[in-house]
Amino acid sequence: MKRMLLKLVTLSAILAMVSIPVLAGPPTAAEGLWLYLPTVVSERWADGNRFVQTTEVGEWSGTFDGVSTEVGQVVRHSSGFRSFTAIVSFEGEVDGKEGTLEMSVAGKRPDAFSDWQGRWVILSGTDELTNLRGQGIWWGPGAPAPEEWGDIYYSGTIHFEPE
Repeated sequence: MKRMLLKLVTLSAILAMVSIPVLAGPPTAAEGLWLYLPTVVSERWADGNRFVQTTEVGEWSGTFDGVSTEVGQVVRHSSGFRSFTAIVSFEGEVDGKEGTLEMSVAGKRPDAFSDWQGRWVILSGTDELTNLRGQGIWWGPGAPAPEEWGDIYYSGTIHFEPE
């Protein structure tokens, strides 16, 4: 009896240490158009660089189909180089599922005549998008000026983590 109990305890310990991998769903290509309308909230100058705080509203089509709001910052460096960081709050549908997402976006533009290029990463989601993960790139001319609509194209991959 003691031998059987010892075997059962040993087997239980081994099974507890062995992890069974849980794999995410297969990656799916994501692509589309992101239209946005920027508004300047504030700006300041430091060492020849201009720091512009912005808010934006957006309309998404393609894999991401919905609307967004955004809080971000554009830095116009004295060299002409521009950089951008923001958190995008998206509400809509992705791959047939509805909910909200938060994404981090960051990009750059070598000068005023070049297109923007950057990366996006999904940070979190709610409702049917709670387990959505993804990342990719974005590019395009952007908005010609504050209070004017701009175009950005996006692509990347998404997948749903198991629940």
